[in-house]
Amino acid sequence: MEGPQIAFLVLLLALTSYLGNRLWATINGPSYKERILRLATADQQLSNHTSEFARPEILQVTEGIYMAIGYALANSIMIEGKNGIVIVDVTESYETGQAIMAAFRNITKKPVAAIVYTHNHADHTYGAKAFIENETSPPDIWAHESINKEFRRTFTANAAAYRRAMRQFGVFLPDSVNSGIGKTLKFDGGKASIGIVFPTKFVHQKITNLTMAGIDMSIVHIPGETDDQIGIWLPKQEAFLCADDVYKAFPNLYAIRGTPDRNLLQWVESIDTIIGYNPQYLVPSHTRPVVGQSNIQDILTAYRDAIQFIHDQTVRYINAGMDLIDITKKVTLPKNLREHPYLQEFYGTVEWSVKTVFTSYLGWFSGDAVDLSPLSKRDRADKMVKLVGVSKLLEQAREALRGKEFQWALELSSHVLLTNPGHREATEIKLDCLTSLGSRQKSANGRNYYLTSAFEIAGLVDSSSSLKRNREAGIKVLPIILIFRALQIRFKPEDCGHMTTSVYFYFQDSNTHISVVIRNGIVIVKQEECLQCDIIVTTTETTFKTMIGSRIRAITAYGSGELEIQGGAMNFRNIMSCFERN
Repeated sequence: MEGPQIAFLVLLLALTSYLGNRLWATINGPSYKERILRLATADQQLSNHTSEFARPEILQVTEGIYMAIGYALANSIMIEGKNGIVIVDVTESYETGQAIMAAFRNITKKPVAAIVYTHNHADHTYGAKAFIENETSPPDIWAHESINKEFRRTFTANAAAYRRAMRQFGVFLPDSVNSGIGKTLKFDGGKASIGIVFPTKFVHQKITNLTMAGIDMSIVHIPGETDDQIGIWLPKQEAFLCADDVYKAFPNLYAIRGTPDRNLLQWVESIDTIIGYNPQYLVPSHTRPVVGQSNIQDILTAYRDAIQFIHDQTVRYINAGMDLIDITKKVTLPKNLREHPYLQEFYGTVEWSVKTVFTSYLGWFSGDAVDLSPLSKRDRADKMVKLVGVSKLLEQAREALRGKEFQWALELSSHVLLTNPGHREATEIKLDCLTSLGSRQKSANGRNYYLTSAFEIAGLVDSSSSLKRNREAGIKVLPIILIFRALQIRFKPEDCGHMTTSVYFYFQDSNTHISVVIRNGIVIVKQEECLQCDIIVTTTETTFKTMIGSRIRAITAYGSGELEIQGGAMNFRNIMSCFERN
């Protein structure tokens, strides 16, 4: 065949393929991805808010205080002293930490004398290794005494928290616009690595006065977003580093990624504490610094008043016997607070905040007896389908969608999908509802959560592989006792509820002793010796951590002598099979 003939044939095949694909698209409609992206607009105010942290930069707040903003979700702050520097917060990954440290090194070559974690959240702690330049002589890492308790709680519900956090921060979205308090969370397990180092120094008092690197400072306990949160007062510069108690967005009084109820009155008291210092500079761990006593006082006063208003009015309506949903419609901020630039709902929302106040006082029960033992979502969907039929539900969902009643259409289409998984029309309606609701959100959290949920339903996002990478990376850096605590919630009583036994682990490299007792379908872990246990295991932390993710590694470790078992290798294998691996 001649060259021109070949070229013509290739062109004909390409044209046929193109026309065929276009015809297929015409018949079947746009792909799910195209369907979502077509509707996924963004609130203009939220888009404009991106300028707050649009590009990575180092800001000099005042003499000796520098803020790295735009590199990650959170800021990292460098305080320069006479003979060293103090780093406050280290962002969410080793890679972002490296970029920030390189930028700080353009300012000073003084050694890192100390690191301070304002609180336990990943975006403030997971990049620490990047700031430790000499591993043989690492700096002290300061935190509140309760931080390890908070770490343990976070690691216990790791899988659920991870999936929900990825939705909230829009990590897997092609365009998340921003994350409300930062451009984006750079924490996908495949693109970022965990560099957490656990604290070595702890503060126990309301105020702890210290001198680090020649810098006089007070570490102040200011619980708000977390109970372990601390701020730093620098008297020389009249600067207060306020952590996450204040940032340029409505506060996350409840995080939809899943958190315990946050104590609003405690948060208010912490802001009152900051007000009492009358700072000239306010240096938050998210968004830009604020300068000027009068300006700062205005922001702090509005912030604390808004939080107290939501608390007080929610409790007022609770005592009036109102239903939770009705209260969320009733509580709105006064106009002067609602329009304040630091109270725009780019992050938290008034509605979610009202709900957290309600549950903090009354728990999950609404007060209506109908909610004591409600039907499951699946049971309710089954009964709805039997009551009116799939076709009627879809007809009503289509009508609601046309009328822009997106929440109602979302609920109706969800009923169909629970009983008919994969139903194409119900899926399309649900995708359109999620996308439309997401596009109408001023809160970045809300937008990201709705849109990521749409991508998940469309099969375009799967966090499982990322979660696996994150878990494997976490195992490498977690203290061994926290790994064993996690075993407690991975036990399978349906398989091993009959078992009563005990295992003692001795880790030679760290001289750590851990006992594990199994009885009545639960696992009890204690950091202590147990020479009378049924099985005694001797190994190293390194070997055990690699065994967790690999059965083959466990076999080779036993064969090579890296793992010694007294009481029967088969018995030990049977016990370990009682724990979920994924």
